[in-house]
Amino acid sequence: MLFETRRLFGAALIVSVFFLMQIGTRGFASPLAKIAITSVIEDNSDIYVMNVVGGNQVRLTMDPARDYDPSWSPDGERIAFVSNRERGIEQIYVMDSDGGNTKRLTNDSTHQEPAWSPNGVKIAYVRNRGGRQVWIMDADGGNQTQLTEMGKNRQPAWSPDGKRIAFVSTRNRGNGLYVMEENGGNQERLTPDMNFTANPTWSPDGNWIAFGALDEVHTFQIYAARVAGRLRIERLTHDLPHKLQPAWSPDGTTIAYSSWVVPFDRKRIHLMSSDGEHLKQLSEDRDDHYADPDWFDPVGRSVSPAANFVTIWGKIKMPAAGR
Repeated sequence: MLFETRRLFGAALIVSVFFLMQIGTRGFASPLAKIAITSVIEDNSDIYVMNVVGGNQVRLTMDPARDYDPSWSPDGERIAFVSNRERGIEQIYVMDSDGGNTKRLTNDSTHQEPAWSPNGVKIAYVRNRGGRQVWIMDADGGNQTQLTEMGKNRQPAWSPDGKRIAFVSTRNRGNGLYVMEENGGNQERLTPDMNFTANPTWSPDGNWIAFGALDEVHTFQIYAARVAGRLRIERLTHDLPHKLQPAWSPDGTTIAYSSWVVPFDRKRIHLMSSDGEHLKQLSEDRDDHYADPDWFDPVGRSVSPAANFVTIWGKIKMPAAGR
């Protein structure tokens, strides 16, 4: 009887692991994954959360001011975001994942583009006072420290191991994607001069950084730079409409992004596989705007190698589901 029990348990475990791998490799992450987004409905910008499988948008902020650019904490308990609800100045706030307990973290000048460190202890952000620079602070708003000084810098993004921060910078050599150590040291340019480089996001294994840039016909497209070993840049998208704001899923199989047509309206959230194959449109097809996607997946196959979970990532080919 004991042998039979162990055999059944072992078979069940194999089936469970296979099932989880199937979820990860079919290109939609786990069915419990959620994406926080900015929705602009009737000219009011607020933070929403939607389910990756079925949509089901839930509104988290109700302020008449402009709330946007959500960023999940690694444990999924909190969401940092930007709002101009006090004196019309954009500041960084944090709230519970259900929209409660909102707290302002910054004061004076303009603060934007929050990004949580993988361990949830720090938040990188951009402060615009005498020039846009990348700063870092504790998750409660303390110990605010400037990391960059040259040029105009924006959109910080942590590496999965928390040791590096990618960011976009416009300096004397033009606009490009840079990486620095978590303390601001060893700032290194990764990409050649590319027009309007924007929105870097790391793959969960730390080998790639996806980002947006203008192509040769002035259409925003999504690229990926391999940063492990010799640098290599691959183009993931190729056609209209414009595509920006890539966000890698925690299991590495899927990239969410914002897509829109000229003039810059009717933004939509789409999903594609990690090699650029379109999967589905996630947001509703209405006259509203949807942007700034950011993932959280409670299944726990990790964003960070330090989390000791198995990360499944690679080039996954999926049949196109329309654009």
